[in-house]
Amino acid sequence: MLMSPGPEGRLEALALHSHRAVIGISITREFFMAKPAKISGFPEWLPEQKIAEDRVISTIKGIYESFGFSPIETPAVELIQTLASKGVIDKEIFAVQRLRAESGSEAELGLHFDLTVPLARYVAQHAHELVFPFKRYQLQKVWRGDRPQKGRFREFYQFDIDIVGRNELPLSCDAEVVSVVGLVMESLGFGPYSLRINNRKLLAGIYSELGLSEQARKAAIVAVDKILKIGKDGVKVELQKIEGISQEAIDTIVLSTSIACRVDELAEHIQRLKMSTPLVLEGMQELQTIFSLVPRSVRDRLVVDLSLARGLDYYTGLIVETALDRYPDFGSIVSGGRYDDLASEFTDQKLPGVGVSIGLSRLMELAFSEGLVAVSKKSLTDVLVTVYQEQDREYLNQLAQELRECGIATEVFYKSPKLGKQIEYAEAKGIRYVVFVDGASRHVQIKDLETKEQISVASLPEWARTIRLGRHG
Repeated sequence: MLMSPGPEGRLEALALHSHRAVIGISITREFFMAKPAKISGFPEWLPEQKIAEDRVISTIKGIYESFGFSPIETPAVELIQTLASKGVIDKEIFAVQRLRAESGSEAELGLHFDLTVPLARYVAQHAHELVFPFKRYQLQKVWRGDRPQKGRFREFYQFDIDIVGRNELPLSCDAEVVSVVGLVMESLGFGPYSLRINNRKLLAGIYSELGLSEQARKAAIVAVDKILKIGKDGVKVELQKIEGISQEAIDTIVLSTSIACRVDELAEHIQRLKMSTPLVLEGMQELQTIFSLVPRSVRDRLVVDLSLARGLDYYTGLIVETALDRYPDFGSIVSGGRYDDLASEFTDQKLPGVGVSIGLSRLMELAFSEGLVAVSKKSLTDVLVTVYQEQDREYLNQLAQELRECGIATEVFYKSPKLGKQIEYAEAKGIRYVVFVDGASRHVQIKDLETKEQISVASLPEWARTIRLGRHG
């Protein structure tokens, strides 16, 4: 018969068990603690970089809203059959499925690879609730299964605008989108830029006159779209793979990719190609109309470039890409175009649209690496309230709240070390003003860490007002 241990025996057993448990925890931590590692293709900004990015977002958002665009947000996922319906290669789509999904089950959802296909679904689904033309902007992350490289991520922010009409969408909307693109590029102040435009009707007309079938025309557009990556010789090789294409057609298509001119010079270049089908003429006329409706500052940056093709199937008219002149190898920052049939997958209604997308994460990577934006402040805090002694903290918290109510972002230091340590903290975070309060007299002094000036302040609201005025001009 086993005897129950006495109190001393139970304590000894408990101690032994605890010792083993501690040893087990130590071993587990030693062998299984995860080591932090950067995941390729998933950018991650430091606080000062995120603050700079938010300034850029605010600039872009302000221009979007000034033209009457309203914000929306859609789910991160869509049905895979929806995402794969518009010419997107399956390997680019990240499928979403529970880790312990039933054996043999296939994923039904995928992370969206852009914001245009979700927009088409959104507009079709909410058409009876929206006011047309529907003008929206959207800032969200998207995911693509690309091979990570400079300027190309697997997860990144896009910042889109689109105008969607019901039954019709005049070219004035295309011109408005081009105008917004130009004004955004001007407002960012990242240097001179080029705004390349083309028209899918123009390309389709040329390729059709060369005897290409509809399927061959689509393949030719995909081939030409690769020209910046593989060059003209590479495009020739790609075109030669198209069934039924003649050598004369290949030579003419490659020759056409050399055309880059002002809109008023386009007709002359097209005549040299000996192209005059109604579709070619329609595409040229649409570009001329758009050109006439954009601001002069934007017009001066417009270049008609027949090498611009845009590989996705859904573009039907205007196509747009922009680049910074100082960084030609970086590629397009803003791109998009006109689509007349995108929503046909979801509704019988005709919902034509035009829009562009800013590759925000790509843009910010370039801005950070080339010093195009100021990256200095690690915090949005304007004022640090120092703490001499802990018994003053309640009063100092009230003081800080007064400043916040005046529109001044304020921190109270989290403990009460020597003042030098607190000032070092403010300097490290880029906090400009430091407040010192005498616990007995409640006398307030404020030091400007930029000018090194220190003043006595009788009224915090009055001082806050002068700071706000200085901040805005």
